[in-house]
Amino acid sequence: MTTPSVLWPTRMNPTDALFWFMDKIPEMRSTTGALLLLEHAPPRQRIRAAFERICENLPRMRQRVVAVPLALAPPEWVDDPQFDLDYHVRYVAVPAPGSLDNLLAEVSPLYATALDAERPLWEAYVAEGLLDGRGAVFVKMHHCVTDGVGGSKLFSELLADRAEPDTVPARRPHRARSTTTAALLWRALLYNVDDALENGASVLDALRTAVRHPGDLYSGIQRGVLSAIGMSRELTVKRAESPMHFQRSLSRSLAAFEMKVGEIDAVRGPLRATNNDIILTVVSGAMHRWHTSRGSDVHALRAMVPVNLRGAGDAEAGNRLALLALHLPIGEPNPLRRLRVIQEEMGRVKHDRRATAYPFLARVMTALPLAVAEQVVRQQTRRTNFVCTNVPGPTHTCYLAGEAIERIYVYAPLVGDHPVAIALISYGDVMSVGLDVDPLAMNDLPRFRDALQESYAEILNIGSHGDVKLPRPPRRRHAAS
Repeated sequence: MTTPSVLWPTRMNPTDALFWFMDKIPEMRSTTGALLLLEHAPPRQRIRAAFERICENLPRMRQRVVAVPLALAPPEWVDDPQFDLDYHVRYVAVPAPGSLDNLLAEVSPLYATALDAERPLWEAYVAEGLLDGRGAVFVKMHHCVTDGVGGSKLFSELLADRAEPDTVPARRPHRARSTTTAALLWRALLYNVDDALENGASVLDALRTAVRHPGDLYSGIQRGVLSAIGMSRELTVKRAESPMHFQRSLSRSLAAFEMKVGEIDAVRGPLRATNNDIILTVVSGAMHRWHTSRGSDVHALRAMVPVNLRGAGDAEAGNRLALLALHLPIGEPNPLRRLRVIQEEMGRVKHDRRATAYPFLARVMTALPLAVAEQVVRQQTRRTNFVCTNVPGPTHTCYLAGEAIERIYVYAPLVGDHPVAIALISYGDVMSVGLDVDPLAMNDLPRFRDALQESYAEILNIGSHGDVKLPRPPRRRHAAS
């Protein structure tokens, strides 16, 4: 185990704060989940020691959120003087026969409940009674703590890299900051002054660069225009109607599915596609099959896809992402043509650089009254049909409480009007897929999982035939003048 070199700001960034503020609205909760399947079930004392070690190295695990009066600055992270590990680490008995489906059915309602806003924003459920003596830990955490890429990197460094028992670390001294109104307002004033100075310095640097390198100014303006055009397109596009949106609830139903990294790598070359191209093509094929089974003639859906904005040297904790909408041609029965359309869409989204505008938009949103921000977020979630995210995971075997982690599944939140969230993470040679759905919107989750399997097999079959030439899209017929 290595201690990650991460910077821990004492205050949320605007994207963190946006996730947190929206949590006041039940259907906007942004709770993420992760399921770790262990080779064997470790004793409870080793589980406790493992979480004590993780909490000692991950400050957010011991910190709670404190709002600034009048919302004059983003909320702060403050050590919880009443931190109780036994409250956060809980045990659940999995019903017989103790399968993965039994486990997910047991934790689904637990995942759906809100986290306690007065405590650190995470809970862990240690499963007991699994088949063949295996172990499992399901962790749920608020999205304001970190995004998928940041969380994966953080925990992959914190999880042990060998099967050694966890030792209880010596508690580091923590200096509690005052949370009185006066102290919070004073620190908010300092934050705003520093922020204004930093923004002013950035403007001056930009002006100096423009004078010395006029070409860079032109390129910057061009990028800004492209970003503005991309975002304006998003404000005018409507999603397709789907049976998934007919009925909604706050309940959750979780499932799991697997693909092989080696199998995907083997067909990437012949298909001339990236991992994300193939994943989105598989998901589109599954959506096509599910809608067809419902007798629904839906030609296209829009997926909300988180995009990582972290730079190579960005070591600061928190969220560094943009939320983009991608047009998926689920009505296209030909998987190769479907792949080609997805690749063209990905190229268009990357070209217009709309992702770069997201941090600025998050800053604007957090400055708005909650009621106004809520309406804006609701409007934007109604422009997409579901969530699909792909997170890189550890490439080596990790251990928790001395036991090898066999599989990792991650689960993305259902925010606003999204009834389905599909989250993928690679771990070793396995691409694990976590399915989080509203059971009132999709009451046949096993059928959708089967549709994913069929769509995945279809892509592997086509890609295994060698260098594949993608078919040309059909010619458009021009109306007679």
